[in-house]
Amino acid sequence: MNTLIYRCSGLSEVPKRITALTPAIFFDRDGTIIEEKHYLKQITDIRFLHGVISGLKKLKLINLPLYLVTNQAGIAHGYFDESTLEEIHLFLLRELAKANIFLKGVYYCPHHPTAKIDQYCLNCYGRKPEPGLLFKAAEIDALDLNWSYFIGDKLSDIAAGKKAGMKTILVLTGYGKEERAKITMINSPDYIAQNFLQATNWILKDYYYRRLERTSRLRVSENA
Repeated sequence: MNTLIYRCSGLSEVPKRITALTPAIFFDRDGTIIEEKHYLKQITDIRFLHGVISGLKKLKLINLPLYLVTNQAGIAHGYFDESTLEEIHLFLLRELAKANIFLKGVYYCPHHPTAKIDQYCLNCYGRKPEPGLLFKAAEIDALDLNWSYFIGDKLSDIAAGKKAGMKTILVLTGYGKEERAKITMINSPDYIAQNFLQATNWILKDYYYRRLERTSRLRVSENA
């Protein structure tokens, strides 16, 4: 599979909606699938978190496309450039491919409202907690976001997923434990998981249950 690496171009409005065909699984990067590093800029610092590969393999059972969505303000603040980020993402994709795991897309936003580099200084609709990149993926690949899921270790991930109409899972890796203390009724995720593997187990159960429920409703409607 050829993975689309999509760079946020400074989204200011919701991308157009089109007929949705399939749900998808979205997830954050740092602290969610790899160890949290302060502005990761070296391939040698990349470590997949325990259970991530197993979890991604399990998600293949429901045959839904997988998307990585990440804020990369390190570019905006001058810690590394976009070519370095590309090397990191290509390395991640190669490592996942070794486990026969292929992502449909990698979406990133390099902007920040207080960026040190002028060209990246932007209050961007593609930067989580805004859902712009999720809507963009839905536009490009005809995704049904209402049947999709978002996994992340920050409440900004949860907020983006909720704004896009997804079910959301907060993992207690990365910043997850700190973020859990900030949960309110408004920003509460649908599920809190100890790690990525537990999150994927919950998604599998929830997805199969929702499919069964929808099938049952259709049968009742047909027989009415």
